[in-house]
Amino acid sequence: MQSFPAVDPIPLPAPVWLFKLLHIVTLSLHFVAVEMLLGGLLLAVILSLFRSCSPAAVAARALSRRLTVVMTYVINLGVPPLLFAQVLYGRALYTSSILIGTYWIAIVFLLMLTYWLLYQFTSRLEAGRAGWPLGLSAWILAGFIARLLSTNMTLMLRPEVWRSMYSSSAAGIFLPTGDPTTEPRWLLMLAGGLFIGGLWMVYLSARSTFREEERRFLAGVGGKIAAVFGLVYLGAGFWAASVQPAAVKFGLTSHALYEFGGFAGYGWIALVVSGVIVATIAGFGRIAAGWLAWTGALLALLIEITFTVYRDAVRDLTLLSKGYDVWDRAVVTNWSVVGLFLVLFVAALGVVGWLISVVARAQKPMEGAA
Repeated sequence: MQSFPAVDPIPLPAPVWLFKLLHIVTLSLHFVAVEMLLGGLLLAVILSLFRSCSPAAVAARALSRRLTVVMTYVINLGVPPLLFAQVLYGRALYTSSILIGTYWIAIVFLLMLTYWLLYQFTSRLEAGRAGWPLGLSAWILAGFIARLLSTNMTLMLRPEVWRSMYSSSAAGIFLPTGDPTTEPRWLLMLAGGLFIGGLWMVYLSARSTFREEERRFLAGVGGKIAAVFGLVYLGAGFWAASVQPAAVKFGLTSHALYEFGGFAGYGWIALVVSGVIVATIAGFGRIAAGWLAWTGALLALLIEITFTVYRDAVRDLTLLSKGYDVWDRAVVTNWSVVGLFLVLFVAALGVVGWLISVVARAQKPMEGAA
């Protein structure tokens, strides 16, 4: 049995279940923003190639205008779940982060470069110029960052390779190999981006800021893309589940604490299929309807929540099979501090929702206006 670093003697200031709940909520919101960025950016790049087609050009500009805002939420919604993960899994996560330290630190600078490229891409499109090289570069960097994050989150589950990695380099310049779950998890994120990005276009098609021709274009193209890549997303999910260790598969069906994670996996399948149906209706019928838009948006949120719950169960069971029980922690709860934190947390979510509504109302009266 591989050993983990000694547990921190300082007890947790709140129950483990509360930290896990907060982690799942914030990580789900982060995943929604990430999928919108990865999918929306690639779709904006592709659509920007068809500048002679007015609806395509309008759709590319509409997406790009929102991407810099989406990037803000990607970053800010990514910090809380990382902090909660460090509290719960610090003994594993700190180790894996150090082992790929050069790449892990580079993420900060890669994010800044991606942000700058997004602004340049948007300004080029607003000026009626070709901006696809900048947009494509930003998408490649964003995808690489996603790959590094996925790599770290799988490396923390593999204490058996830590010693050999550190022996190869103490500077963190090598990435791990040999993990069968890395590729399907990365494909899951990229395919999910196009799936959620397509549903995002369906949502935008219901906005009154577009002309009728543009609305039908958004619904048609977005719906078809979401329908196709929703199936790819589903296939990647099955692939990722199939390569999990036997102990994880058994635990999802027999361990009382993690059976809910198994049920969340079935819920994820049902929700993805529902999303594909909604996308098919919107895409092949070119229907720009409010009920389709809001149904797709709700399904996207629920898909990420169920995915995150399933992912959390897989992580816990994998670590448990290697001697790390996340529930085995000393807890001394300070309920007055916890209560104050929860009040501020809910208030912060309300502020985030209000800011999103402000941004939505601040869009140009007619999106087709350059």
